[in-house]
Amino acid sequence: MNEANEQTTLRAHLERIIYYNNENGYLIGVFGAGRERHTAVGYLLQPREGEEYSLSGGWTTHAKYGRQFAFQSAEHHLPVSEAGVEQYLSSGLIKGIGPALASRIVEHFGAKTASVINDDPDRLTEVEGIGVKKLAGIKTALASMREMQETFVFLRSHGLSTAHSIRLYKTYGRNVVAVLQQNPYQMIDDVPGIGFITADAIAAKMGVQEESLYRITAGIRYVLDDACRSAGHCFVPKEDLAERASQLLRIDEAKVERAVGQAEENGFIVNVNDRIFPAPLSDAEERSVRRLSALMRKGERPLDGRKLDDAVRRVEKRRGVDLDPKQRSAVVSAMLQPVTIVTGGPGTGKTLTVNGMIELADELGMRYVLCAPTGRAAKRLSEVSGRDAKTVHRLLEYDPNSGAFRKGEDDAVEADIVIVDEMSMVDIQLFAALLDAVPPEAQLVLVGDVDQLPSVGPGQVLHDLIGSGRLSVVRLTTVFRQASQSSIILNSHRINSGEEPEYAPDFRFIEADRPEEMQEHIVGLCSTVLPQNHRYDPFTDIQVLAPMNNGPAGVRELNKRLQQVLNGRSTVGWQGNDRRFLVRDKVMQLRNDYEKEVYNGDIGTVSGYDREEGRLFVEFDGRPVSYAFEELDALSLAYATTIHKSQGNEFDAVVIPLGMMHYIMLQRNLVYTAVSRARRHLFIVGQRKALAAAVRNTDARWRNTLLLQRLREGL
Repeated sequence: MNEANEQTTLRAHLERIIYYNNENGYLIGVFGAGRERHTAVGYLLQPREGEEYSLSGGWTTHAKYGRQFAFQSAEHHLPVSEAGVEQYLSSGLIKGIGPALASRIVEHFGAKTASVINDDPDRLTEVEGIGVKKLAGIKTALASMREMQETFVFLRSHGLSTAHSIRLYKTYGRNVVAVLQQNPYQMIDDVPGIGFITADAIAAKMGVQEESLYRITAGIRYVLDDACRSAGHCFVPKEDLAERASQLLRIDEAKVERAVGQAEENGFIVNVNDRIFPAPLSDAEERSVRRLSALMRKGERPLDGRKLDDAVRRVEKRRGVDLDPKQRSAVVSAMLQPVTIVTGGPGTGKTLTVNGMIELADELGMRYVLCAPTGRAAKRLSEVSGRDAKTVHRLLEYDPNSGAFRKGEDDAVEADIVIVDEMSMVDIQLFAALLDAVPPEAQLVLVGDVDQLPSVGPGQVLHDLIGSGRLSVVRLTTVFRQASQSSIILNSHRINSGEEPEYAPDFRFIEADRPEEMQEHIVGLCSTVLPQNHRYDPFTDIQVLAPMNNGPAGVRELNKRLQQVLNGRSTVGWQGNDRRFLVRDKVMQLRNDYEKEVYNGDIGTVSGYDREEGRLFVEFDGRPVSYAFEELDALSLAYATTIHKSQGNEFDAVVIPLGMMHYIMLQRNLVYTAVSRARRHLFIVGQRKALAAAVRNTDARWRNTLLLQRLREGL
């Protein structure tokens, strides 16, 4: 039976908070109305036990938890009874009043306490311990509470949900009404979790006209930002932008084009021959070309050739290796050329080449710095080189308060050689910031696999740099003896050459036609087969890499199943409406957080929680990081991740679901990237025809960027 359509009001005290989500204000609580006790669910801002509310909603029956009162809005009441008032005042809600002072206030005013607080708060000075200064603080707190209540009434009257009202009030406080009345689309920039679609719905309830310039500009930004964020483009053709924005906004394209012109005049966008850039991305491309041009103008470093050859031979002798001709060429180029790019697939000796550069620099007395775009990639670079390596952001000394890098043109990095690993992961804005901080007299070395997926962020920098033909590029192609014994490495090269893989004990294919069947095989591999047969830890050694997020064989559903099977009995650290984090859960950071020094794609483990403080603790490579509950939208479960998110990481065992339901994503570079993440074992679970389709498909989604053209014209 479901009674939720029968709307009513329940006036009751909040006796016990069963669960409260600081992220969005969702509450499960026990409310008392006379002698009756009811479980109620809904959204409340800063609920406190002992407070009285009028809850508006309806009764419903939950399949698991029974009869509940589901409320859509709540009005807060000051308690009337002496005991209720004392509990309310003792709660800490009113700054300046603690338990002792609350007791004295109720003792002095008795049953009139509530009316004194509401109607004549100046009388509180009659109580010992309340002077003029403390009274002023109490009155300010009371006014703030009334203002908050009035604001919520206003937002609810305009049709805003309680959840959205809570987020808006947390962001803007008393100014929320003014902000929404002036430009409701401002919340897109300011309020986490509110995008254009939500803001547009709120704006409509606030009376904003469909053809408002605020609305059209916000729609243009949405289309442009979505193309840059989701597809990695740096620009959108003007005609496409106008068409997409017109469809989104349901207005004429001509009106959109006029708004595009105004946005261009205001400097928000840049129009380059009807290619519409967000201004920061156009600036990043232009700066990159200018800085590279300045580096190239100095020409080769004047080093004695014989001295350089002798130094290379000493490095080879000390390491007991013979560099092949291309590796030697790359090592020497790094010492001589202003910019050197080293690219190559797995097993071709990129690591050995980088180590050769480092040791040759030591021989020649040249200073160098090592960096990579993510914490995991920087740690790996440090491990294989035996030298200190930093993330690019740490190297450039990112300041989270200003949102800028301290290192730049006026305070460059102190180095003769700057070496950047995993360059395929570097987007155009990070590349421009890096170039700003490279000293004009230094050499720049960029190392990466150009055949992998491009960066998560906008641009395809490594591809465009190589394609320009203006820079020194060394492509390593020889697969060395030790690497050639790995079927994973050999098959990654076969896939990259358009050939289907050859299966072996360390590279297997498991047939499964239905997504649900694929899911069952994957769960079995991760929970039983790989741990039992190969002693792999499913939390640290095994990684599922899926082409897409949605569907039974997608990241979201796989994470739910794997969490349940691998970690379902662990303690709940935090729970939201549709997701939860348990102690020992494998989690991934979804965006760069420079203050915490965790970056997009970093993988960690939930190590603990503090419900009273509202915090979850996650350990990244042995370093504890603390998250407030409201910050947890920056984390996701990571038993399964997208292939794109796996770049820069390596795992002992990789499991890849691959079926025709992933058709839109079946591309050679996607499968190549996924396969090259595995060190010792790789399993593909799905349909052979899907793998064949991916290997054949070289029609990778090239990104809209002018960097290649600008490099050819400017270098």
